[in-house]
Parts: sequence; C-alpha cells; structure tokens
Amino acid sequence: MPVNNDKENRTSVPLKDRKDEILPLAVQYVKLAEDQLGIKAKKLSKESRDYIIDHDWPENETELEAAVRRACILSDGDKLELEDFDLKHRKAWSIGKFIESRLKGFMKNIKRFESFNLYDMVIPEVEKALIVMVLEETKGNQIRAAGLLGINRNTLRSKMRKLGIKAKVKL
Repeated sequence: MPVNNDKENRTSVPLKDRKDEILPLAVQYVKLAEDQLGIKAKKLSKESRDYIIDHDWPENETELEAAVRRACILSDGDKLELEDFDLKHRKAWSIGKFIESRLKGFMKNIKRFESFNLYDMVIPEVEKALIVMVLEETKGNQIRAAGLLGINRNTLRSKMRKLGIKAKVKL
C-alpha cells in the first residue's frame, strides 16, 4: 500500500515559503490551546495576523504552535494582540497597561484623593516596585541593578534609602 508523503513533503518546505498555510495553522493552534489549556475562545487581531504571516518561523510549525500557545497564555482578553506574540512590544506595553489599569482605580475615587498630591503618591510606589523587582532579578547586586535601571549606583542607593528598600543579597 503506498504511503502518502504529502504532509511530510509539505513540512519539509519552510513555513515562510508556505504563507497561505500560516494563518489557518495559527487558528488551528489557537483552538488546540483553548482545548488543552481550558481557556476561553480567542480571536487573532489584525496586527497579530500580520505579524504571524510576516514572521519567518525558522522552526516551522513547532515554533508557530509554541508562539500561539504562549500568546494564549499571556493574553488577558478575548483577542490575541501583537504584544502577546512579540515580547519586545509586550514589555513596554504591559507595564504601561498595568499602571494605567491601577490608576483607573484611583481615578474612580478621585474625590477621596483631592487633598493628596496624586503624583507624589503614585510615582514613589511605582519606582519602589521597579527597584525591588530589579534587585531581586540581580540577586541584590546593586551595581548590576543600577546598570539595568540606567542610573548610577549612588543614585540607586539614595533611592533605596528614600523609599525604605533594604539591601538584600541572595546567594
């Protein structure tokens, strides 16, 4: 009985040379992720579809499936957006999006904060959280943390004192 090598022949051709197959595969992988991960149904935004089609996918279907699965996990809406696929966009976007969502809570209750300086309330909290996260990531190495933050080591130490951050070294 002859074996149909159609799939084998198709997958040996790079995915970037099979542009017409990329989007249907991505949609199939979204449905698979929904079933396997138990997440709600998601659609691909126009920007994410454009990204998927334009990306080279050097590891073919394996890379595409992993990217779709990761995007489904990272996405917090019912649409998979560009930042869910392209993490360079996500880092900047997600921090801004997170801060904006938290500030919306403040803004709903703005009457309560009229006697406060909202800027002076929020900025130190954001700065403290960022410094603590970077220090944890660098295992307390203040020189590396300052470098990642783009500030001088003495500036970092001054901010740590001002914000009440204790220097901890993790081994």
